Amino acid sequence: MSKKANVVKLKSAAISTGTEERMRLESGREIIARSGRKEDLIHIVEPKGEITLKVRLTDSGPVVTVEGAHLSIKATETITLDAKQIRMHAQEEAVIKSEGRLQLDSAEKTDIRSGDDIRIEGKIIHLN
Repeated sequence: MSKKANVVKLKSAAISTGTEERMRLESGREIIARSGRKEDLIHIVEPKGEITLKVRLTDSGPVVTVEGAHLSIKATETITLDAKQIRMHAQEEAVIKSEGRLQLDSAEKTDIRSGDDIRIEGKIIHLN
C-alpha cells in the first residue's frame, strides 16, 4: 500500500517581474522561476536566502543541483546511475555496503591506492 503524499498549500502571491515568477510558500521558502534565451532556471530558496535546489533547463539538457546538510535518495527497487563519467568524493569517509553480492567490473585498468594499509578479508581470496 502506498502512502499519500502531503500537499503543500501555496499562497496565491505569485509576483511577475518580467521573465521572473516568484511564489512564496507558507514555510517562508520561495520558488523562483526565471526564463531566458539560453536557459530557464527554477530555484527553491530558504527563508535566509540559501538556494537549496537549482534546476537549469539548457539546450544541452537539464542540470539539477541540490545543496543541504543531508541528501537522501531511497528507492524500493532500483537506483540507476548512467553517465559518461561518475565521480564521487568524500572529505572524511566513503562506505559501500551490500547485504548481498557486491560486484566491481572494469573493461580497462583498475587502480586501488591507499596512503595506509590495504586489507582484504574473505573465506577464500582468489588472485588470477
